[in-house]
Amino acid sequence: MGSKQKVKQCEIPEAVTFWKWVGPNTLGVVGAKKVFHVDITNQDGPQEILERAPQLASCLILNYGVDSANKWAFVVGLGKNPAGGIQCQMQLYSIERKQQQMLEGVAGSFTDVQVTDAHGYKNSLFVFCEKKAAESSQRLHIMEIGNPAPGQQKFKKSVEIQFPADVQGDLPLIVHCVEKYGVIFMVTKLGYLYMYEMSEAVLLYRQRITDQTVVVSCKNLQTHGMIAINAAGQILSVNVDENNLIPFISKNPSLHPDAVGLSFKMAQRFGLKGADDLFLTQFNRLLASGDYAGSARIAASAPGDLLRNQETINKFKSMPSTGGPLPIMVYFSTLLQTTTLNALESVELAKPVILQNRVNMIEEWYKQQKLTITNELVEIVRPANPNLANAMTIKSGNPDMVI
Repeated sequence: MGSKQKVKQCEIPEAVTFWKWVGPNTLGVVGAKKVFHVDITNQDGPQEILERAPQLASCLILNYGVDSANKWAFVVGLGKNPAGGIQCQMQLYSIERKQQQMLEGVAGSFTDVQVTDAHGYKNSLFVFCEKKAAESSQRLHIMEIGNPAPGQQKFKKSVEIQFPADVQGDLPLIVHCVEKYGVIFMVTKLGYLYMYEMSEAVLLYRQRITDQTVVVSCKNLQTHGMIAINAAGQILSVNVDENNLIPFISKNPSLHPDAVGLSFKMAQRFGLKGADDLFLTQFNRLLASGDYAGSARIAASAPGDLLRNQETINKFKSMPSTGGPLPIMVYFSTLLQTTTLNALESVELAKPVILQNRVNMIEEWYKQQKLTITNELVEIVRPANPNLANAMTIKSGNPDMVI
């Protein structure tokens, strides 16, 4: 747009009924019979992705989307029901296996986000709203399309969409998944915004944001929210108040039978603020019970340095051994499985390891980028392994110390 230069020209071999960006450099184009991708970084012709299902032949195409790995795609169409009213058609297509499944879906989105207790594992999900012609109720479905976390079953949740009692004939049109908070934004034809938590499909918030139909929307990658434009031309910005999200959920038991537990899980999975007391209570409870690994996992998932500090290290040092490894070593080994040690932890771990003449362990953690390199850490390592200390110094970007 800035240079006003044409970057590509290509011919689609059939009439175009819908198109949208499906990536920074890729256009998804829905033709009369097929769906194509156009890569604007080269001069190749359009790539055929799938054939439109016969059920979509007479439908108005509402949306098209692909997942982050380009393994799945969906096409949504709206048509007339022979028995009266509208008929929703959604074609879910596996690009890898060239197989499809027809759903009575009207809005959908792919996402990669953690919805189980498998720390750091992002589940590949398909979220869609279903409106069956033979049923008056409508449902929100969250189902796993990728491989589940180790030891877990395929994730699947479904819940009836809770329309206000005085609202008739409403229909979900837009779904956006907000990975930073593990929530779903859904906007309906009558201008209602719904916000669902993903792992339990819990309705957290519902509010009418416009009296006009939203005609187009996209995720706001800068604010982790959504921008939408309605039929009147108004631009609507929807965002989560990060500082208030967790307190809002934990203090509203009407949202969920265990609102405190739900808010704690969200804070733990996504590093959200507002649950400090919950983290401290859970950490101290597990530590007192002798579950050192469990308390270490709580510390690892707590925001900032709430529990990743000298006080925590001192607590583990003072705890009695249960016959296995020392509690402080359980703490460090648990952290090393999922995260990088901060500056304080790196130094505190290096001291006993070097005393045990196991500097090779430090070298291994260094190669795995599990340590935070500081001058203090380098000085501890130098007598045991000058070459490793020098490599650390070079990486830390301290030229005077390198010399």
